Amino acid sequence: MKKRKAYLGFIAPGFILYTVFMIIPIGCAVYYSFFNWSGIGPMEFIGLGNFKKLFTDARMSRIFFNALKNNLKYLVCVLLIITPLQIFFAYMISIKIYGHKYIRMMLFLPYVISTSIVGFFAILLLDPNIGLFNEILGAIGGPDAKLAWLGDPNLVFKIFVCVVIWQCIGSGMMIFYANMQEIPADILEASVIDGAGEVKKFFYVVLPMIRSSMTTNITLSVIYAMTMFDLPYILVGPQGGVNNKLDFVNMVFYRYAFGGSYFGETSIGFGSSISVTMFVIILTFSLVTTRVMRRFDD
Repeated sequence: MKKRKAYLGFIAPGFILYTVFMIIPIGCAVYYSFFNWSGIGPMEFIGLGNFKKLFTDARMSRIFFNALKNNLKYLVCVLLIITPLQIFFAYMISIKIYGHKYIRMMLFLPYVISTSIVGFFAILLLDPNIGLFNEILGAIGGPDAKLAWLGDPNLVFKIFVCVVIWQCIGSGMMIFYANMQEIPADILEASVIDGAGEVKKFFYVVLPMIRSSMTTNITLSVIYAMTMFDLPYILVGPQGGVNNKLDFVNMVFYRYAFGGSYFGETSIGFGSSISVTMFVIILTFSLVTTRVMRRFDD
């Protein structure tokens, strides 16, 4: 009992904070989702009315599923583009290519910069009037060569992914790099003695031994992709840009819960139904990801 009390003493502060700032808000969101409530005044119980409107109303469902599609598109980009790049650069640094310390610093530096600063830098480059890219294009091809970078529906999502790659590649890269540093040197030396080159050593030795960090990175990437908000908000504003091409579910939640887009007023109840729906989706994705990665470990 004395040992258990000691453990409880260490666990209690984190448990209390987690309960106050996570468990209770989640419970409140579930509760509010059953009411028609603007955040001020009386609450009207409507049962599953908010969820019904979210999934069946012509306007609301179109906006929600378009935003969810963008979240899933970004998730695919993370899994097929960003994660492989993180592994590639982590391996290049681990084998100490020329200038590896400088490359490591330059790739990790954007991650420690605030997202608002990253978005500001991107706007400085891509602004149609004063942006550096358009200044260069104007000097080369004249005014007609300039592009509406963030205003072009065909370009805006691609630009967003490029900015995310620049910002986030360092975080996952360092996790993979730390895991690669833990691989026993004698295993790597044995693979070289057996005649494995860098490519075979990577695919047959290094890659199977970084599955733990891959599980961590992919799980975090799934959560990050499904909760994307700050960078697209800075780049194109709360409406998701032209034709909602850069709209994400968290931006939809913000507009209806706090931004007055719910038929000209705020609706905490409807916003809560969006957050509860996303909580279920994110939890499902995380569990499936963890289960799939565990099978690879087995």
